[in-house]
Amino acid sequence: MKSRINHLFIYAFFALLTFTSCQDETIDVNNPEEQEIIQPNSQLSNFIGNVTANCGDYDNILDESSCFSIELPVTIIVGDVTIVIETLDDLEELEDLFAQYENEDDFFDFVFPFTIMFNDYTQVVIENEEQLEDFIEDCEIEDDEVIECVDFVYPISFSVFNADFNIVDTVTISDDEALYNFLEALGGDDSALIVSINYPVTLVYANGDTIEVNSNQELSDAIEAAEADCDDDNDDCDINMQGLENLLLECGFEAQFYSESGDLTNSLQFQFSESGLVTVTGDPTVVETGEWNIVETDLGYKLVIEGLETFGIANGLWLLTDCDDDNELEFTQETDNGIVTMKLELDCEGNLDCDAQQIALNLKECQWWLGTNLLSPNNNGPLNFHEGGTVTIGNNEEAIGTWEVLLGNTGVFLILDLSGDYEVLSRDWRIVVCEDDRLELVSDNDELVLEQGCETYNEVFDCFGNFELVECLGPNNEAEFNLSADTIGVIDCQYAFVATFHETQADAEAGINAIVETESYWSTSGEVYLRIEAENGNFEVFTIFLNTEECNYFECFESFDAILEQCDDGTDGPYYFDLTQAFSNCNPSADVVTYYETLVDAETDVNAISNPETYAMLGVEAVVYTRVVIGDQYQIFPIILIVENCSSSCSELDVDGFLVECIWNAVNYNGSDNLMNWNFDFEPNSQTVVIYNNETTIDATWTTSQSEDGVIVTFSNVAGPNIQAVTGEWLVVECEENRLQLQSGDNILVLERTCE
Repeated sequence: MKSRINHLFIYAFFALLTFTSCQDETIDVNNPEEQEIIQPNSQLSNFIGNVTANCGDYDNILDESSCFSIELPVTIIVGDVTIVIETLDDLEELEDLFAQYENEDDFFDFVFPFTIMFNDYTQVVIENEEQLEDFIEDCEIEDDEVIECVDFVYPISFSVFNADFNIVDTVTISDDEALYNFLEALGGDDSALIVSINYPVTLVYANGDTIEVNSNQELSDAIEAAEADCDDDNDDCDINMQGLENLLLECGFEAQFYSESGDLTNSLQFQFSESGLVTVTGDPTVVETGEWNIVETDLGYKLVIEGLETFGIANGLWLLTDCDDDNELEFTQETDNGIVTMKLELDCEGNLDCDAQQIALNLKECQWWLGTNLLSPNNNGPLNFHEGGTVTIGNNEEAIGTWEVLLGNTGVFLILDLSGDYEVLSRDWRIVVCEDDRLELVSDNDELVLEQGCETYNEVFDCFGNFELVECLGPNNEAEFNLSADTIGVIDCQYAFVATFHETQADAEAGINAIVETESYWSTSGEVYLRIEAENGNFEVFTIFLNTEECNYFECFESFDAILEQCDDGTDGPYYFDLTQAFSNCNPSADVVTYYETLVDAETDVNAISNPETYAMLGVEAVVYTRVVIGDQYQIFPIILIVENCSSSCSELDVDGFLVECIWNAVNYNGSDNLMNWNFDFEPNSQTVVIYNNETTIDATWTTSQSEDGVIVTFSNVAGPNIQAVTGEWLVVECEENRLQLQSGDNILVLERTCE
């Protein structure tokens, strides 16, 4: 069974060495000490062979044999699911699937032929199940025949001597297979050649530790120690940028968010794509797409997520702080509410409630109705998924294509290959939501919903139910409700319908006196009624319960301390502040906002500051007060005014050097990350700065100059949405190699660079 073909070249090499050693001219003479010679069949020779032998254990989940390993890729079939195993990670993912069948025999089949490799690297092509079973039954291997927990660091070299101890050659070995075959050929050679290792040699243990040895005895001791005490656990987060990106792309992730106090605040599902998009799914199922990237900073790797609105909690720069062998990642982000922790756990099944085998069985049970943005409502099936992989539509027995459920390394997929009106659905659809009678699938930015129709057609009314809306009490003890957005606006229904809202059930039944202002309906607690009418004229009426609650309208103002800062120009002033910027994000929610120099004036609402946009202050620090009125309530909040020394420790030459070296990103503009998607590329040999994001590229102009206050960075010709706010002169107030904080009046701009 074990062919010796792989060793023919080794034997030929030794024959050549024998011939060379008989020549008149000797290459070298160097008598090695007897203890440094590699003796055939010695303990050290056997140790080295056991370390370099092909390990057949890692795929025992497939072949239950340590005598050989199966060469990847290999394909297996579990029920109606075809699984292609391409990597070692794929083998690990099979364990969860196989656990469901642990009490069953022969629950999967191989697709033949495939190749197996024995411990001595000989290979055999397996043509059928009987041939495989014969090799498994013949397997007899001792526990010490393969040592898995230590490896050589290549290359290593051997000196080859003849019987007169003349060096006839030096052999360099670059991998386990070559070293294994070299020693095996040495043991069978009759030419009396002698070899010794050229030390030092480095070994690496399974836990990542390395050891350098300088003699045969040290090498033997190191291997023996590894065999006796091998620790495969590695709890350190040892990952590079490429490894982190590959891990994020491998499967879906369950994301959990924790507050600084350790409370779980949210749970989401992530799916990262190579195109730079991240698909986020919430509960109930809401799907939103954002953008992601990995950047390397002085603190470590940061995961950048942006562009999300519904799931804005995931936006920002997340610092990688921990990872482990269970494919769990931990990130942190500093927010206004403290440190937020995001834990990502690899989920290659995409949190599906049913596995690939269950999905395949369910699809064959009944007809399935379609809902998708790719087809008109008239092309909604139903589709029939038949045994054998064919697809028909309705009562038509003629096949329109094929189907297959495939478990891949990024989730469970429904593979459709259809014709005619349904050809547009011929894609690999990843299943993101799985229920017994409903599947939700995605492909790129398109969605497909399959709903089971075992008995009757799912009419439009199945999409709806009663609703409960809760809003804050406003003036006159009423609340403002958005009837349309908070009811039909959150329903994803594949059927056509007409919706109207009514104040009485009788009006809804009659279809009269519909509410006009459905987006701004003021009411106390009570009910209104939603009439849903289908295309055929049938209708149903649903109740919308309106509830109110007392709310803290001043929560935004209470959430942070308002501090306005300016740079010291060396005088006692006056310094001019725009007081309206202190709570600019909160002011739109108030009815009246006024400003006062004393707390008493604010309480009594007298002597309001007449020009809050250009308030003049003498000295270097002061406190003024803002009175905020919402409805019939008011509260007073302090605003701290500070004049400070803003001089930067960097010279103009330093700033120029920093800017042209890497790509810079606007991570903060007046406390907001609205400009984070803009990148700045400062060209070194011109005054051009290319400002760009995924949609827009702007060729602007930049210059630097030195003033008494510090270095000035000037931007001009910046024409683009939002980003035009950076136009003008900016004083460098904080200067680091990877971070610049710039100030222009009351505006603060923070740039951080990415050097990839």
